[in-house]
Amino acid sequence: MNPQINRGDSVSRRTILKESAALFVGGATGAVTASAYGAAPATSAAAEAPPLPWKWVKLDPLEAGRRGYRFYKEKGGCGTASYLSLLSMLKEKGGYPWTTLPDMMMAHAAAGHGGHGTLCGALAGASTIINIVTYSGKKDEQQNNQIVDRLFWWYAEQDFPSERFDDISPLPKQIKVKAMSPLCHTSVSKWAVAAGATIKSDAKIERCAKVAGEVAYTVTLALNEYFDGKWKPPVWKPAKEVWHCVGCHGPDTALAPQKAMHWDQQGHMNCVMCHADHTKAAAR
Repeated sequence: MNPQINRGDSVSRRTILKESAALFVGGATGAVTASAYGAAPATSAAAEAPPLPWKWVKLDPLEAGRRGYRFYKEKGGCGTASYLSLLSMLKEKGGYPWTTLPDMMMAHAAAGHGGHGTLCGALAGASTIINIVTYSGKKDEQQNNQIVDRLFWWYAEQDFPSERFDDISPLPKQIKVKAMSPLCHTSVSKWAVAAGATIKSDAKIERCAKVAGEVAYTVTLALNEYFDGKWKPPVWKPAKEVWHCVGCHGPDTALAPQKAMHWDQQGHMNCVMCHADHTKAAAR
């Protein structure tokens, strides 16, 4: 506001209109941005987001997990739960540039991305933060690929839900079922069938809240260790029936006596989730 107005001095109508017009023109774009996204626009180069990687700030894994558990139910879905649990703490402890990221950027990842049942949203939200803090720009040397890869097959081997958040859960000691895959469809459906639960039931919601919390807890623990120089990537050790497949079809593995004969598949998922177990056929 013009200081003359505060002093009660007379100001011409033309002056006020001129100043108001200048303010409107200068802030028109910003007004639209703020209205659409709920945040003020960047007004200087200093407010712009810097290139990756961004600095990781050591966080409390249990607090991250508990936020993930709560956010699943409060914010709606596993993508937001894992992403926002980490982001909210990074904003509090690290400030800029974390404060430039929107809270609900991973809302679409709920229920396996738009309800499609693909990648578990908790993995998607957490791996977004992993990428931001570990990105190197060198395609063949990116630590983020290794960390994300290990996270995904850690998830597949877990008996979910854990009991880590049972002290704040109305449904403790739930039945546990191995996810076997990073896919929401497999992880959730196998559990729902075993538990006799429906997808919209309180039991399933509670289960997935705990899964989101466990992912946030595990990723926070891993990143703390990584930036303390203590994290060692575990070696992928596929089961016998999976090894039988990758020995021919790839990818290469530290356990392989030679490279795959014909690397024509991609990934570290459990082959026999979709394909026949050829070790049984070979034993006949």
